[in-house]
Amino acid sequence: MRTLGALLVLACLAGSAAPLQGQALDGVMAAIRNGGGWVSVDIRGGRGSASTLPLPTMGMTLSGCVNVWEGHSGRWRIRARDTVAEKTIETNSVPGQGVTFTHEFGLRSQLEVEFIWSEPRDTTLLLWVGLGDAESDPDVCVPKGFGATR
Repeated sequence: MRTLGALLVLACLAGSAAPLQGQALDGVMAAIRNGGGWVSVDIRGGRGSASTLPLPTMGMTLSGCVNVWEGHSGRWRIRARDTVAEKTIETNSVPGQGVTFTHEFGLRSQLEVEFIWSEPRDTTLLLWVGLGDAESDPDVCVPKGFGATR
């Protein structure tokens, strides 16, 4: 999961309103400056996906926490693939339970992320991706703003 969270940051955080394929690196950088943000993914029949164009990741290291919105039900399998590094990471997530990550990227990344819900229905998956050192700031896993219930 450590790599998965970082892949989600790059694949999804560039702004939840824009199509993921068209999101620019400046949106990712804004999310990093703001300490994270909410990601929304359309789920149809229990499945959804997100991808990026090739991104210059310049060896950056990202740390933080991924948390499926606690208002969701079921389990969420999240599979992320960095097509440049040829790495695939998979995890099962439970709503309301944050999972921390730290990952150092290479010079460039291109990402494909698949979301599989244990319930074969339609919804909009909401994820909080908090950025920062979870050891020194445990609040990085606590969702803020839209979708936060605490």
